[in-house]
Amino acid sequence: MVCQDGQRQAVAAEPNLYYIHVPTQLRPVPVEIEFMPVAQFLEEEGLCKAMWDLVTRSFKTRSKFLAIWQCVQFVAVHRRGEELAGFLFVSTPLNWQIDYVTVREDLRGQGIAAALVNETLNQALTRKVPYVMLTSREGLRPLYEGTCGFSVVGSDSPAAVGV
Repeated sequence: MVCQDGQRQAVAAEPNLYYIHVPTQLRPVPVEIEFMPVAQFLEEEGLCKAMWDLVTRSFKTRSKFLAIWQCVQFVAVHRRGEELAGFLFVSTPLNWQIDYVTVREDLRGQGIAAALVNETLNQALTRKVPYVMLTSREGLRPLYEGTCGFSVVGSDSPAAVGV
């Protein structure tokens, strides 16, 4: 952060929260979401290019991306016309881990992220997945805890959990 005198000041990093959700009922999904195996997603070159563009603009964690990519089994996608509007990745074995919930900047605030997450929870329910996990910044707590029904189970900063 830059102060009024032009000097840089360190900003405390927003803590990560760790969430869990046990699917027990279908959740509302107000926009169309495609939920597909990663192999199907990779067949659409334009979709892959648009995904990579959004990842590189939204995240500075390419090493994390490369580490999780090998575990990704499903992709939830929302399109506006032919354009990729948002997506998320699902890594699996027994439980599911949601990673990289991403929405185009110009389309944020329209419920796309909630729809992507809720459709993923619906898919987990129909597949009898015991639980779904994700990690996110504190600032997204209203989305994940409030709108999508996750519970916080841990944090980088124990004071941030508030449970």
